[in-house]
Amino acid sequence: MMSFKKGVMVRRILAIALGIWFFSLISPSFSQVEVLLLPMRTSGLSPSLSQELWELISTRLISEGIPVVERSVMERFLGRLDPEALNEDQARLLGKKVGVRWVLIGKAIRIGGVISLDVKILDVTLSSSPRAVYAQFPDEGALVSGLKGIASQIKERVLGQREISLRSKGTLRAQLLYQALGYSKLLRFPGKFIKGLSIGDVNGDGQNELVLIEPYKLSVYRDTGEGLKLVAEFEKPSTYNFLNVNLSDLDGDGRAEIAVSASIEEGDLRSFILKLKGNELKEIKGNLNRYFRSLRLGGRKVLLSQAIGPDRDYVGGIEEVRLEKGKLIFKSLRDLKGVEWVLSFAVGRFSGTERPEIARLNELGELEILNPEGERLWKGSKKYGASDNYFDRPKVFADAKGMPAGMPRRIYLPLRMEVVDLDNDGYEELLLGENQFTLGETFERVRLYNAGKIVSLLWDGLAMAEAWRTQDIPGCIFDFEVGDVDNDGLVELVLVVADAPFFKRGSSNLVVFELYE
Repeated sequence: MMSFKKGVMVRRILAIALGIWFFSLISPSFSQVEVLLLPMRTSGLSPSLSQELWELISTRLISEGIPVVERSVMERFLGRLDPEALNEDQARLLGKKVGVRWVLIGKAIRIGGVISLDVKILDVTLSSSPRAVYAQFPDEGALVSGLKGIASQIKERVLGQREISLRSKGTLRAQLLYQALGYSKLLRFPGKFIKGLSIGDVNGDGQNELVLIEPYKLSVYRDTGEGLKLVAEFEKPSTYNFLNVNLSDLDGDGRAEIAVSASIEEGDLRSFILKLKGNELKEIKGNLNRYFRSLRLGGRKVLLSQAIGPDRDYVGGIEEVRLEKGKLIFKSLRDLKGVEWVLSFAVGRFSGTERPEIARLNELGELEILNPEGERLWKGSKKYGASDNYFDRPKVFADAKGMPAGMPRRIYLPLRMEVVDLDNDGYEELLLGENQFTLGETFERVRLYNAGKIVSLLWDGLAMAEAWRTQDIPGCIFDFEVGDVDNDGLVELVLVVADAPFFKRGSSNLVVFELYE
């Protein structure tokens, strides 16, 4: 009897094992290590390198012990699909058909004198977030030499040796969410000096427009998906110097007003507010002795202002601007303790508490975090916000505080600061611009620049720590904003960058970074 039971048990075990083996044969499976490398999108590279780049990366990956799906197999599955037009979902689906877990997509693009290589690693099973490898090279030779290091980083991401993960609530991210963000769209404006931008709905149709300013010209565009379509333009005399542009719905009618900080040759501010009426921009308020800056406060985007002094960079308190029955109302904000200049601060829930903290840049460009009472919680030593956006006051021989000086006053405007909660965990991130100057960053009247980037900082309980950054962009960043510029339901990071010295006759680029898939 015991022998019979034992024989039945053995047969059952064998049947289960055979069933598992057979099921594994007919079920779809994924190679946990093998990767599908799709053709790289290239721009500005030599034809020979563009053709050889796939083979070069593939060879380096294999030498690192990462098997790569053969090119003939990849091309057979790819069929008539254009690899450069594939989105991430389509790339994952292709990887699933091939039977691999990891798919590599990317681009190698020359911007000015720099080649940027950006590779994204997609998990077909969706059990982990996309992972990125990014690097910049001065020339094609350096790019080829650097592919071994790129392959090594891809190996680390694929094998999970340096897993990139989101932080849990209340703790800093263990690793960067992105090592560095590569841009997704680049629009060139040759011969134009684009100084500022803002994103918002200016005509009340529920879709966002993009507003760009030049020294004395303003343009409203709509992103059609295939480029920018001009909606309206507005121009002042050439004696004007537009400094920044800000969108905010001041009267609650669903159409954002356009507030422009502007100076004139005499050194006075002559700011103004526009409204789009039909297809024409109308000036509804002008000759305002005010700086403007839009800011997110309490979940809404408000317009703030502050006056300029006769011999000081700014005087008086910071005000919220509203439009009631056609009249501008300036409401004083008395609870902004520790803040002096409307252009040098932002408000956010960096620690996740109910009451927001204040982030401000001091006179040297160093970042400080203040509690609601104005007490300093932390100060960094790194400098942010420097740009070459300025105006001169030829009749004012004084420094920022009004003390006598031997030279006429030149006022540099700091880059805006953006506060966002991209991962919706209740802890807001602070986005700052960091331009790299080779001369004159703080004290000189002539600034020579090299490149710039945007960094995202998080509060870790003791200090602001870097969460992610963009790639280095040749030129000088003049402005940036987070907003849904292409109306796809997801916000993007949009920058304007001047890439030529002595900008008045230079050229500019509009650079867009996708923050979500």
